[in-house]
Amino acid sequence: MVENRWGNSAKVKKIFWIVTLAIDLPLVLLVVTFFYISSPRWAEADYDNTITYSPFPDPDNPATLTVATYNLGYWSGMTNQQAVVRDRALLEANQATAISALQPLNLDVLALQEVDFDAYRSFHLNQQYALSEALALPFAALAVNWDKRYVPFPYWPPQAHYQAVTSGQAVLSRYPIRDNQRLVLERVPTHPFYYNALYLDRVAQVTELDLSGQPLMVINVHLEAFDGPTRRRQTVFVRQLAERYAETMPVLLVGDFNSDLDRAAELDDGEAPSIQILLDSPILASTVPIQANSATFPADNPQYRLDYIFYTPATLAVRNWQVVEAAAQASDHLPLMATLERLERVTVPE
Repeated sequence: MVENRWGNSAKVKKIFWIVTLAIDLPLVLLVVTFFYISSPRWAEADYDNTITYSPFPDPDNPATLTVATYNLGYWSGMTNQQAVVRDRALLEANQATAISALQPLNLDVLALQEVDFDAYRSFHLNQQYALSEALALPFAALAVNWDKRYVPFPYWPPQAHYQAVTSGQAVLSRYPIRDNQRLVLERVPTHPFYYNALYLDRVAQVTELDLSGQPLMVINVHLEAFDGPTRRRQTVFVRQLAERYAETMPVLLVGDFNSDLDRAAELDDGEAPSIQILLDSPILASTVPIQANSATFPADNPQYRLDYIFYTPATLAVRNWQVVEAAAQASDHLPLMATLERLERVTVPE
C-alpha cells in the first residue's frame, strides 16, 4: 500500500511539472522574444549624431536659403503602409526619381522624415548618405525614432514584416551644424505598453546651423498620425519650442505635421485641425499662403497639405515656394520647398 501511494505521488508530481513546463516555457519564450525584437541595435548615444560626409569649403555668407522638407516614406512609393513584399529595384528607382527632382533646386537645407539609415525593408541602403552625396549637402544630423530588431507590421503576410529597422529623421545642410538634439514627443496615452515598445517615437529634431557665424535653427518634426488629441498637444509643444528659439535667432519649423485644414473630420476627430495652432502663431508664418493649392499627399493624387515650412517673418522673407511634383511617386508624399531671404545677415570682414 505504501509503495502504491508513493508511486501515485511521484506520478502526480511528474504530471505537475510536465503541465507547468508546457504552460510556462512558451510564455517565457514569448517574453524573451518580445524583449529581443523590441530591443535597439544602436546605442542611444548615437540617436542624434552629426556627420560630415566630405571636406567642403566654407560657403559664402548666404543672402538666401533654399529649403525643402520631404517625407521619404523610405522610398517605398505608394506601397508605403501596404502589406506587400517590395524588391530592391523599386526602392532604387524611387531614389533615382527623387534625386533627379531635387538636384535642380540647388538646396541649402533638406529636412527628411521616414528616412532609413539601416533597415531590412529598404535593403540596408543608407538613404541619407545617398541624398547627401547626390545633392552636395555634406553636413548631416540624425534623429533616430525607430530602432527595432523586428516589427510585425504589416500584420500579414509575415514575409512583408519590417524585420530590422533603424529609421528616423535627418537634416542635410550645405552649412556646418553647430548642434543637434532629439526631443521625444508625448506618446498616445491609451496605447498599451507592447504597442509602444514596437511603435516609432514621434520626435522634434532641433538642429542649429552656422551660416557664416550667424545661427539658424531648424526644427524638423514628424507628428502623430493617428490620434488627434496627442497630435494637438505635440503641436502646442513644437510651437512653443520654435517661438522660444525665435527670441534669439531665425527659425525654420518644418516637416510632416499630419494635419490639414480640410481633413479635420478624418485626422482631428472633428475638432479644429491641429495645424491651426501653428497658423495662429504671432511669431511664425507658413511659407505657403493658406488659400494656395499646395497639397502634398497622397503623391499620386494630392488632396491634403500635410507638409509645411514655417519661418520667422522678423528675420526671414519668402521669395518663392513650390510643391516638387517632379518627385512623382518616389514617396507617398511630395516634397515642399521654399526660398527665403535673410533679413538679418552677418557681414564677414575680408
